[in-house]
This record gives sequence, C-alpha cells and structure tokens, in this order.
Amino acid sequence: MFNKLYDNCFKTELQTEVIKVKEDKGMYWHAFKDTIFYVEGGGMESDIGMIDRHMVHGLKKEDGYVWHLLDEKLEGSVFMSVNLHERFRKCQIHTAQHLISAVLQNVYNVKTLSHHVSDEVNDVELSFDNFNEKMAIELQVLCNGLIRDDLAVSILYPTHAEANEYLTDKEIMRSDLRVVRIGVLDYTMCGCMHVPSLRYLQMLFIEGFEKTKNGYKIRYLVGDQLLDCIRRRYRVLDEASDTLAVSHLYLNTGVSRLLSENKQLRKHVDEWKDKYISSLARELGNSKEEVLVRTFEDLDSKGMHRLAQMICDKYHKAVVFLTRDYDNAHIVIAKHEQSNFDVKHVFDHFVSEYHIKGSCKGNTAQGGGLYREEMETYMKTLIL
Repeated sequence: MFNKLYDNCFKTELQTEVIKVKEDKGMYWHAFKDTIFYVEGGGMESDIGMIDRHMVHGLKKEDGYVWHLLDEKLEGSVFMSVNLHERFRKCQIHTAQHLISAVLQNVYNVKTLSHHVSDEVNDVELSFDNFNEKMAIELQVLCNGLIRDDLAVSILYPTHAEANEYLTDKEIMRSDLRVVRIGVLDYTMCGCMHVPSLRYLQMLFIEGFEKTKNGYKIRYLVGDQLLDCIRRRYRVLDEASDTLAVSHLYLNTGVSRLLSENKQLRKHVDEWKDKYISSLARELGNSKEEVLVRTFEDLDSKGMHRLAQMICDKYHKAVVFLTRDYDNAHIVIAKHEQSNFDVKHVFDHFVSEYHIKGSCKGNTAQGGGLYREEMETYMKTLIL
C-alpha cells in the first residue's frame, strides 16, 4: 500500500497520533497513524525533520509500519515537520533523473542501469555503446527545453489494464501500482517523491560523463543543488583570484605564472644545494679521519647520498652518515673501492640493532627506519 501523502512534495507538516512505541538502547522507535516522512528507497534518501521539536534520528519500514527514531518517548497527538529545503532538493534530483532517462530512452532507446546521488554531483548510468560531448550538449539542451515547457509531473495509480498500455507484464507484477508520468514523455513505475512539474527543476547541467563496464555514466546537477555548487565553486574561485591577484577569467594565466616562478625557484634551490654539498664534501674530505661518522639535519636522504658518493669517490674515504627527518632516520654507509672498510658488516649490525630496512650493494648500503637518539653514538662504536 502506497502512502499518498508522498504524492505532494510540499506536504511537509502533519498533525497525527502515536500508535506504537519500541525502546531501543535509550532511544524510541515510534509508529504513527499517518506520516509525511519519506523512508529511503528507490534511489531517494530519507527525509529529515522533527516531531514535536525532537529531531528524527532514523527512519525504517518494518512490520507494515514506518518507524521514526526519537530521543524521547511520545504519546497522543504529535506534530510532524519535514525540512522542506532538503526534501525539495532531493525531489529535484530524482525527477531530473527520470527526465534524463526518459529523454535518452526516447532518442537512443537505451536503458537506465543505475542512479547515484551525492552532495557534489549525481550520476545516472545508461546502456550506451558510445556517448560523446556532442550528445551530452544535446541532452542538456533538450532537458532544459522541456523544463521551460513545464511538462506536468503526475502521480497515477492505474489499474493493471491501464498500466499495461505502457508497461510490460513483468514491470507491473504487483498488486498495487504507482506511476510517475512526465507529460507524454515518460510513464514509469516509481514510489518516490517528485516535483509537480518540470519548471521546479529550474535548470539542469550535464557536468560530464565516463565509460563504465556496462555503458556510460552521465553526471548531472540540477536546481538548488546546482545553485549551491555554483556558489561554493565561486567562493573557491574568489579565494584563488585574490591569492593570485588576477580575475577569474585569467586564473589559468596566474597559475601558469606561479608554476613557472616555482620551477625557477626550485632550480635556484637545487643550484645552491649543489654548491653547499660540494663545499661540505670538500670540508669533510680534507679531514684526517679515514671513516667519517656524521649526523645531518639539513640534508634529505638524496642529498646525503650524493655527499657520501662525492667524498668516497674524490677523497677515497669511508662514511657512515645519518640524517633525521622528524621521527624517521635514513642511513648511508659507503666507501671508496680501495678502502678496507667493511660496509656490509656495519650495515648488518645497524639493521639488527634498529630494525632498519634497506639493502647493501657493492660499496654502498642505505636504509631507513625510526629515529633513535643513540644512533650516532652506536655508529661511532661500530667503527672503533
């Protein structure tokens, strides 16, 4: 049995009576004589709202009743109030899906496979073998033309004989029938809520499309959701525009300029880093120590590895270097090919003691793990 109060999407207030209450972990499920609260189903989310100023925390259908979860037990007569803005938005989205599916079925004879709704964008999947940008533009133009024509969206309760003129026997295999009709364009079984005519959709925007396993998924925004999305995106554009000191239309130019400046800056940083590493290699290479043990906090692992190779190759020394990056440590152990220093021996001890993960190849070993304050002291004891 269908709830005919769902036929009018603007019916958002109702005086009714409590008929059953069930306690559930400190909350209370209520069944009422009548309800205007729509329970999620058919691709449409549940209503949100209040009953006697108590927020409805959940809705479900069970044992032939619609149950409403409240934080307090109610009795007698109660007043229901559904959030109209949220309901209207959901109805716009659902009716828009019917419109898109009907247009594409009539034009291309494709079937609707699935429908998904989200705050950002919705999508409807259809059994296309091919779909392209030109078809997306045509779909948007056709839909908005029908919205301007303001086709009526009617809720019907036909007999099986009446429904059989439009639907197959398989589609009407149930005792009670509820049909949503959009002008002469669409005649579809549906138990959801809808706007009363297409003008209430305001405008429909095809945001994009993508190939799926079974067809194509078409993304769309409509009505209040579209306006909210535009408002949010303009806010982001305004922030970016202020940051880059350019107008919206020249944001690409501003971003390109910023990327170019950043690229040049990175190039200069790399040049100075090379100079620093060369200077540091010269300073350490001229040391009298045959094995250099050092900890760095101003070099990343890549820079430290370059420093180690430079010292080993040019100054014929061995190194045990450690760099710290917050809570992580990276170690490089290396030697010149003529050095007798046992790289693998030192690295294996370090791995065993601190569970370092890495590898030793030839004259170089490197790895990383969790930093410990005593690591540098331990390194020095290994080479004594």
